[in-house]
Amino acid sequence: MRMVELMAGVVVLVTTWSCADQETRETATSGHLVVSCAESAIPYLNRCAVAFTTLYEKATIDVDTTTSREALVDLVNGKSRLAVMARDLNAAESTVVNSGRQRLVTQKVAFDAIAVIVNGENPVEQLTFEQLEGIFTGAIHDWREVGGPDRPIIPLIRDRNSGTYELFQQRVLHEKGYGATARACSTARQLVAVVAQEPGAIGCAGMAWVQQGNIKAIAVAEKEGGAFVVPSQQSIYDQSYPLRRPLILCSFGEKIDLVAGFVTFMASAQGQRLAVSEGLVPATMPVRIVQMK
Repeated sequence: MRMVELMAGVVVLVTTWSCADQETRETATSGHLVVSCAESAIPYLNRCAVAFTTLYEKATIDVDTTTSREALVDLVNGKSRLAVMARDLNAAESTVVNSGRQRLVTQKVAFDAIAVIVNGENPVEQLTFEQLEGIFTGAIHDWREVGGPDRPIIPLIRDRNSGTYELFQQRVLHEKGYGATARACSTARQLVAVVAQEPGAIGCAGMAWVQQGNIKAIAVAEKEGGAFVVPSQQSIYDQSYPLRRPLILCSFGEKIDLVAGFVTFMASAQGQRLAVSEGLVPATMPVRIVQMK
């Protein structure tokens, strides 16, 4: 068993303000912040928000669950001041977001993975990208076609604004459409619950959801004859897992405000340790892999 450990010192937020300003002006450690967050990152963001507001009692952080695309829309429309995306911005989004007077600031804070999950009783342990493409486009209908039992396959997908939906379609389906048999789930929580209950179900979720209930993450191979790799902190860190993705913080401007304070906290040693505890890999701190015997 391998674990990821941080090799870093503690980063401390230091701010200064006058007594008169303290009651009226937002600072890096006081005020109110609304965060629009992709569901894949919600467990991590919630823990960071609790840790930050416990440390800085004059700060209030509300985390709204949404999709990667909708988080960015919330930021642009002023509904939130920080967006958390479970993928990189695409070219069209970057053009639109940066077309106004404000400059978008991004911070890569952790690395996640899209895990392919099946019911815990399913004997199938590995699938190639070609087999996954067949399953999710509707060309493969039964588990016996990929070495499993004689049972219909129930492919589950997220809604089209989800980063998981988009990345899986790009990397695995090669931009082909999902098949007519694919069932849409409005949330990752719902998708994981269905996989746990349905022996024939298969779906995709972030690492934070892999340990939920009667499910298991299977190994995948990008190419026929290639190595099968299970999603883990080790395989995310060494980039051997082919469905690796970043968690990105997006905001406007570079003011010394609560947005800057919270982003700095998440990028600090304490915030990066929380990423490790949620099965993610830190993006801002050096790490080492520890072999547990």
